[in-house]
Amino acid sequence: MTQPPETPAEADAMLAQLKQQVLDGWEKGADFFDERWGDQGDEFHHGVFAPAAERLMGLEHGSTVIEFACGNGGFARRLGRAGMRVVATDLSPSLIAHAERRTETISDQAVEVTYQTVDATDERAILDCGGPFDAAVCIMGVMSMPLLKPMFGGAWRVLKPRGMFVVVTLHPAFATSGYKFQKSESDDEPHGLTIQRYLSRYVTHGVTNTAQKEPQVYFHRPLSELLSDAFASGLTLDGIEELAAPQQVMEESRLMWNVLPEIPMAIAMRFRRPG
Repeated sequence: MTQPPETPAEADAMLAQLKQQVLDGWEKGADFFDERWGDQGDEFHHGVFAPAAERLMGLEHGSTVIEFACGNGGFARRLGRAGMRVVATDLSPSLIAHAERRTETISDQAVEVTYQTVDATDERAILDCGGPFDAAVCIMGVMSMPLLKPMFGGAWRVLKPRGMFVVVTLHPAFATSGYKFQKSESDDEPHGLTIQRYLSRYVTHGVTNTAQKEPQVYFHRPLSELLSDAFASGLTLDGIEELAAPQQVMEESRLMWNVLPEIPMAIAMRFRRPG
């Protein structure tokens, strides 16, 4: 494990290095992910994560939304087609280019979605996106961010009073890199998990698909740390869903999580800016 920095200068250098590694990973994998996600995201995005975010947001037609870590724009287009006005942002210029291309070619040209290359770990960059917004959203993005306080702080400042920020992420207590599926010797199907580490914060590398050529940089943090960063910005938590993979496989692929319906692979949280 990397030794903690001893001076502020070392901490800044380490942070800059981590940010560059994250950006490089998404830039190198942008074409792969765009093909994998398609127009609406992979089966878990459009079948599990996006519906949970929509339920917690409960937005009306014409609501304004800012999205962080939008990828190739699948959820932004989904909101746009539902009548929302969306500013969708991502760290990767290549993913933003894919998002713009896909939005230009969709049949419904009336969607009000604009894209910007924005580092969500830079609060000033978030403030430059305009607002105020009715809602903010980040789906499967916080695992790729070395810092969360700037995003929560930026969201608080660009949201309207009583505006909401919905975050969907892999469940840090279960779908962390510290887990292993438990299987019996006579049955290849998993029947549980073994969790090896949870409370410590650490950096790891992994892939989201076996066809992925290069691993991404991911940041594990316990739920208490994630919530503390949100609360420190002034946001309050007023909604939560723990999300299991569906037992009925949605498409051709099947994951170990599909046969563990009692163990949530993700968590969706709604934070609110007090009015």
